[in-house]
Amino acid sequence: MPQEDSSVALSLEVKKFINSEHVGKFVEIHLPLEGEPVRPPKKNKKAPAEPQPEDVEKTQPEPLPPQEEEDPAFETLRIHYMDEGDGEPLVLVHTIGQSIYTWRCLYASLTQHYRVIAVDMPGFGYSSRPDVYSYTIEEQSKALELFLDAIGIESAHFMGFSMGCAYVMDLCLRQPERAGRVILLAPGGLTPEMPTPVKLLDSGLFGGIAAALFGIRTVENVLSDCFFDLTVGLNEDVVTEYYKTISDSASRRALRLSIHNFEDETLVSQLRTTEMPVLILLGSEDRWRTSAQTELFHAAIPDAGYAMVRNAGHLLHEEKPDKVLSAVLEFIPVLAPDAE
Repeated sequence: MPQEDSSVALSLEVKKFINSEHVGKFVEIHLPLEGEPVRPPKKNKKAPAEPQPEDVEKTQPEPLPPQEEEDPAFETLRIHYMDEGDGEPLVLVHTIGQSIYTWRCLYASLTQHYRVIAVDMPGFGYSSRPDVYSYTIEEQSKALELFLDAIGIESAHFMGFSMGCAYVMDLCLRQPERAGRVILLAPGGLTPEMPTPVKLLDSGLFGGIAAALFGIRTVENVLSDCFFDLTVGLNEDVVTEYYKTISDSASRRALRLSIHNFEDETLVSQLRTTEMPVLILLGSEDRWRTSAQTELFHAAIPDAGYAMVRNAGHLLHEEKPDKVLSAVLEFIPVLAPDAE
């Protein structure tokens, strides 16, 4: 009977992460626009007649017309997220093309120790696809900051994955007082080892075509390259759920721009100023990210910890959630309920 109860509980936890706008919460943020909105000229508005000299003293000044309300210099986005558990806040940030679904194997276990907040970044999952947005590291970092403001999180621990690590670190470098401890899973940007469909998204010439052709079979092939043991993490349901939130044109645009505008050289050069404790984890069988590439982050961050998760590919937190959980619990001390 206990085993049956455990299976039911696990089933319910997995169902929470079936990608749906009805699961989780939404909050609005106001994303500043880069420039003032362009307003069309007024139509059919004649210039007033010039007053005659003899009428100047007789004419009383006309009351000023009411000021027209200016368009707001920001775009309102709805951010989708999950927020469960007690304890210190731990914010989970996915990479390009993902959603909070990537944390499905780890989320429930983490909520036993922390208040866990998994967020769909703008352009992905069930968050808004902004109209005026380039999906740069700086923009996504600012959106993450505004999201934390909106839900009342002044400071937190962070865990980012792959390119999502750049969003996390940019925020932590700009506002170090908001960061506790930071875990980076396979950090870095685009690499020569990544599959051709992914690398083509970076092409100014073929990026749009590559995005349009990014179908469900492409998603399956890309995911299969991210696991060391396909029998552990990859099946038809996983492929379907990954594809669901990048299947429309707005999502494909977000995918393409996120890859094309990802430039982390400036960020990497600033990592030496990192003040908070950082732990880097990498799968030993990661085909996308070599240990030499990850060393760029490790060497740049003062006193950063580094560990290899054995028999895991790029999606180490999906393939080896127990190993990643152990590393998290060791790195981020769990406060006792009565601790101040």
